[in-house]
Amino acid sequence: DYHQMTDTLSAFCQEQPSSRKKWKEEDISSMPKLYAAMHGVQTYAKREELKDKQLKMLDKNYSVVLHAGKQLIAMGIDLLKKAESHTKHNTHSYKEQLNRYYQLFMSDSRLEEKEAQDLVSEEQLLALKSKIAQSSKNKDTAQLAEPLKKLRAAALSVTPKHRRKFIETIINHDIFSSNLNSLLKNHKVQLYVMALVCYLVSVPKGVATVLKHSQQSTINTFIEITTGSPTGSAHQRFALGILQKVSLRSEAVSNQLIDSGMIQWICQNLLQVHLLKKDYVHPYCLDFGSAILANLVNSTYGVVYLECRQAEVEGIMQLLLDLLRAENTESTLIIHILVTLTALANDRFGAQMELTNFSDTISEFVEMYSTHSSEQDNEDPENRRTILDMCAHLFHPRETNSVLDTSEVMEFNARKHQEEIKELEKRFDDENELIIFECFPDESINLS
Repeated sequence: DYHQMTDTLSAFCQEQPSSRKKWKEEDISSMPKLYAAMHGVQTYAKREELKDKQLKMLDKNYSVVLHAGKQLIAMGIDLLKKAESHTKHNTHSYKEQLNRYYQLFMSDSRLEEKEAQDLVSEEQLLALKSKIAQSSKNKDTAQLAEPLKKLRAAALSVTPKHRRKFIETIINHDIFSSNLNSLLKNHKVQLYVMALVCYLVSVPKGVATVLKHSQQSTINTFIEITTGSPTGSAHQRFALGILQKVSLRSEAVSNQLIDSGMIQWICQNLLQVHLLKKDYVHPYCLDFGSAILANLVNSTYGVVYLECRQAEVEGIMQLLLDLLRAENTESTLIIHILVTLTALANDRFGAQMELTNFSDTISEFVEMYSTHSSEQDNEDPENRRTILDMCAHLFHPRETNSVLDTSEVMEFNARKHQEEIKELEKRFDDENELIIFECFPDESINLS
């Protein structure tokens, strides 16, 4: 009575007979006020949940359309090249794919997506496997160009949600078997094979399949292609992509790359060339090359390897710090540089940190990066947050009081970042994560 809530209390106590009547929105006003309020909250929650689902679908569709656009450009260039050569090349498959992507761009609704098995039949895969084995035996792989090209065209036609299924189909048929090395050494089919291998190693099972026959020899072949190809070429891009994905999941491969001098090669032939602007380095090479560097330096063997080469560490550290200070450095490259520097920021390399003014340079970078406009550079907001978070937690920890030893802070930072890398690896293995099937416009021209 004091709070004048007797009417509400009586409404709670009143037993209303159950009714099969379907209540409508206009009936809510006749119901108890508390029920009406709760009903409104539930309606709002459902509406927000629907909005979240729609937003996720929009994001997914955007990535599909963006990737489709890239493929459309690549195939258009390839088709134009063939038309100009006035050959009798069969362009039916190209027209079909172009029409498919044209509909995807113009249609308001999503197209019916093709299943992986609709694009390549089991009979075709078995025939291709047999032809690869026979050609490798006869040392005549020239006739494999067309079927391998068709297999890759099928891969590029698979929509994002079916790519894992496509990869699994190729793995289950063990297309390359023990003939991968011989195929990679034939320049007429090398690019087709590397592109398909790059797709396969996007999943752990694919890595195991590629490495199960002559692992050391296979990796050496990819190293030779990486270091022997022209800077930024399609061959180098695919080789770097393969080595990055494999080194992320295989410690033995990571150790082999370190012993081959890959750390020094990436620093000298990719990062330093890019910094000094001696030559154009393709963004894909910078991205995957710096990712390989981060993988290798953060490995247990990588730290021990560099500890025995103290003189080289100073040069590597100075190069990475200079790249942080350089103008227009891509955010993904900055992330990989920070990951690498995290492994080097410990007492083992204390002398090198002093010689390169490590702490001051990082502080200057944080001050500069935190104030510059991300909108001006069209930077990915998620990458920007990641960079600032890494700087804040890895290089400027709050636990800087006199009681806590600096070396303990560095070890804590290193452990924390190893945990972040493991989380990233889990994301790569997550079946809900989209797999990228690489294809480059200039590479399509070279394939004709």
